[in-house]
Amino acid sequence: MDIKINNKIYEAKENETVLDVCRREGIRIPTLCAFEDLLRGAVCRLCLVEIGGRLTTSCTAKVCEGLEVITESEDINKARRINLELLWADHAGKCATCKKNLMCELQKLALEYKIENFHFIPRKGEITGQEELDLIRDNWSRVVVENENPCISRNSELCIECRRCINICPEKKFGFNHRGSAVVVGTPYEKVLDCSFCGKCIEVCPTGALTDKNDYVKIIDDLDNLEKFSVAVLDIDIKEKIKKQLTDITPEKNLKKLLTELGFEKIVEVEKENLEDEIIRKIKIEYAKHEKINPDNIVIFFISSKIYKKKNLGKYLDYVLSEREVARLVRNKEKIGKGKIHPIK
Repeated sequence: MDIKINNKIYEAKENETVLDVCRREGIRIPTLCAFEDLLRGAVCRLCLVEIGGRLTTSCTAKVCEGLEVITESEDINKARRINLELLWADHAGKCATCKKNLMCELQKLALEYKIENFHFIPRKGEITGQEELDLIRDNWSRVVVENENPCISRNSELCIECRRCINICPEKKFGFNHRGSAVVVGTPYEKVLDCSFCGKCIEVCPTGALTDKNDYVKIIDDLDNLEKFSVAVLDIDIKEKIKKQLTDITPEKNLKKLLTELGFEKIVEVEKENLEDEIIRKIKIEYAKHEKINPDNIVIFFISSKIYKKKNLGKYLDYVLSEREVARLVRNKEKIGKGKIHPIK
């Protein structure tokens, strides 16, 4: 069937949505909740388009013969900005200390749409009544910050309820708690997250609500410690994932150079699946003996999407870093201007 988008004819398939067609044809529509093939619920309402003179979400609007769609107009952009400001309201002022700073989808959209006037954020001088204070206390009472599990950090204050984690989790560990305006995404009864830690929820989370857990200060100290010999063991499929994370952070494309400038003195690539344990053990024993290095001074970083291995730190393995954590290290190196990495202009 044929549909018209911005006065141009495009071919569409049965059961496709307007967003599906636009993505295939390279017509950009902003969205936070519609991620790849995950179930869509028109939650963020940023993908608004105009159909028949009315604004509707393109992620749920099914195509039909003769459909006419407008993806950009003054009314559409105004509505998108209002919805974006509502999502941004809980985040303003927190970016500088967020793990996902410069890597956050919400932040990037806020910058793109120049969200500067925070109409939905109460300022100190505007909070005059007990009702407003009670509302703020009530909101804070439902914030959940969880760092008790070994692999994933959760902060519900940064959650925009996009449902990505709910829809992608193979074990169905996330859902909605409470009702109405009090609803929050979390684990059943807000118990400590206990799962296989596949990491899919962190991969799809658009904000800093779900992040990799690690002792970041200790990582920096070990990488900067001249008495330590830091070794990066790269998982078989991690290089392209790291490069994808670095797209908006640095113009440098040479991964080995980036890792060296972060403080890694040896870089080893795993060439076959599931050989990392053997390689790590050999570095700590055989390589240390051959190079006459005290094994206690060798710090092994396994760089991989297998974040469940964070549970197995011990005699041979010191850290597990995901592609996101490597990007965070590079980002911070960029920000403080250390090493040979040039800041992005």
